[in-house]
Parts: sequence; C-alpha cells; structure tokens
Amino acid sequence: MNFEIVEIEEFSGDKAKIYSIMLEGDDDTLLDQFFDENQQYEEELEEIAARLLAMGSSTGCRIQFFKEHEGAPGDGVVALWYKRMRLYCLRFDNTCIFIGSGGYKPPDISAYQENPLLNAKAQQMRTIAASINKAIIEKDLKVFEDGTLEKSDFLNLEI
Repeated sequence: MNFEIVEIEEFSGDKAKIYSIMLEGDDDTLLDQFFDENQQYEEELEEIAARLLAMGSSTGCRIQFFKEHEGAPGDGVVALWYKRMRLYCLRFDNTCIFIGSGGYKPPDISAYQENPLLNAKAQQMRTIAASINKAIIEKDLKVFEDGTLEKSDFLNLEI
C-alpha cells in the first residue's frame, strides 16, 4: 500500500515542519484519524495539539519531548506522550517530524506490545519509518535544514 507525506500546516512553523502520513485510499491523515479515534481523551489531545503547535512555532522538535526507542534501533521512531496517550512519530531532527497514529496506553500494561491496538499503531509507524528512511538514503527524499522536503520524481513510499 502506498502512502504520501502531508504537511500539517496548522502545526508547522518557523522552528519545525510537522508532517503526517496519508495512506492510499484514505481521506484523512493518520494524525486526523488519531484525533478522531481518541476524542474521549479531550485533555490529552489538547495537550498533544499544544505541544505540536509549540514545536512548530517556538521550540522545535526537541528530543526530550519524546519517548525514544519505540522502534528498531536507529530508526528514529519515538512517541509523543502525555499521561497515558501515545502518538508514534518518526523524528528526523529538531526541525522535522513525521506523525503516524497512536492511542491510549492502559495503566495495567508496561509496554505497548501488550496492547494489540497500540502495538498495531506502533508497528505501522515502524514500517512507515523504514520506507521514509530508505527514501532518504536513496536520495528520493531530501530533508533540508529548515525541515522542508524535496521529493524526487522517483519517490515511491509504500508499506
């Protein structure tokens, strides 16, 4: 299944560009789906939205905002978290993140792998990250110092 990278303009700013993923055949990005699927956690969603806005406009995507090592070693998959809510992302550097999806981590589990839904969201982000990382290595996708992207004519992102 192919996917495309979509800039989330309401969160992107001078300090960082915030991107999400749109899967082929979907009308919404994974970030939009995350907010739709977790509406009952209003406080957590408001805080995550505020953090994304701050990253884009004032702080950049500092590593301390994320829980690291959520994917394979070195793949850049991290979780933006607040209380029990997890949003899985590929953090490129302080100027750029690619957001997948996530969900609520119940208090009775210690790792996302123990929850089938959360595990599926994290694994999906790992697969997306592998495709994006491959495109960067093959120079089909360039990330500039300001977080903007340049896509080659040969770019084919798929999971």
